[in-house]
Amino acid sequence: MWRRGVAVLILGLWVFILGGSPGGPAGGAGGFVLPSGAPVRWGLAAIHAPQAWQVTQGREDVVVAVIDSGIDRTIPALSDRMWTNPDEIPGNGIDDDKNGYIDDVYGWDFRDMDPDSLSGTPLNGHGTFVAGLIAAAFDATSGAGGVAPRVRIMDLRFLDSRGLFYTSDWRRLAAAVDYAVENGARVINMSIYAKLTPPGYVHAAIRRAVARGVLVVGITGNEGSDRVGYFGRWPEVLAVGAVDRYGRPASFSNRGPEVALAGPGVQVVSFSPGGELTTGSGTSFAAPHVAGTAALLLSLHPDLSQEELLELLLSTAVDVATPGPDGATGAGLVDAGAAVARAHP
Repeated sequence: MWRRGVAVLILGLWVFILGGSPGGPAGGAGGFVLPSGAPVRWGLAAIHAPQAWQVTQGREDVVVAVIDSGIDRTIPALSDRMWTNPDEIPGNGIDDDKNGYIDDVYGWDFRDMDPDSLSGTPLNGHGTFVAGLIAAAFDATSGAGGVAPRVRIMDLRFLDSRGLFYTSDWRRLAAAVDYAVENGARVINMSIYAKLTPPGYVHAAIRRAVARGVLVVGITGNEGSDRVGYFGRWPEVLAVGAVDRYGRPASFSNRGPEVALAGPGVQVVSFSPGGELTTGSGTSFAAPHVAGTAALLLSLHPDLSQEELLELLLSTAVDVATPGPDGATGAGLVDAGAAVARAHP
């Protein structure tokens, strides 16, 4: 019998020690948004995003699906960055495109099983924060914005208002992955973790995504252990660890041979529901830097194969931590500027 979840504050991020009955929490968000004053974002500079923007800021036909806690699409930084289903007529109560989802204009709320993350149970701020790191409009005053500010975000809500999901939710997660693929996402960002071994059909859904050429970006986890958690443990998922502004691996970032890359993940800045800037730490917030960089590359070359995309990401990463590939940061810190330059000589 699992114990019920307890929250503890470690190194400025909340980590849930999860348990419960078979119907209890099975996982959740891989980072916590801190309601504090936000400094100018350092993450964009660290991965040389401004240099990449001289070539491309992304294309609106490149879609990144965010499987998370829902997105506040009403905030100015994200209001025109959302994917919209071109074959669905809003609010008519009809499944116009016959994809099995009625009125799914911006994605689907797999938590409430309705078309809109903004209806029903309240949002947890995690998903809005993650979406902002990927594609928010850049604000020169604050220095906040997304890595790929011209791509589109597909909102697939999966986590509840506490940023958790449950053992009864596995089918919803598999359905969210399938939805992303069937509706044209080129990248899936999964800044979520599982404390339990996911069932085989969830793994099968991710395998289907990869087989269709979709890059699935996940996280290493935040326990500070030598064991990468699910879903990053699976070879089909690009596991991303976190580093601080000095290129040092975050103490909370899990390590292991599955780690592919690192991204800025300590005291990074993005948007909360309502549009205020907040600060967050966690591998959850390292992964969107990689997802955004992949979206820039796909904006330049939509026909990139999965192997070519991975080669560009890995070969242009900046070596940090110990020399050469290592279990904390993989090939190194993702470098959007170098990757785009390599793809656009």
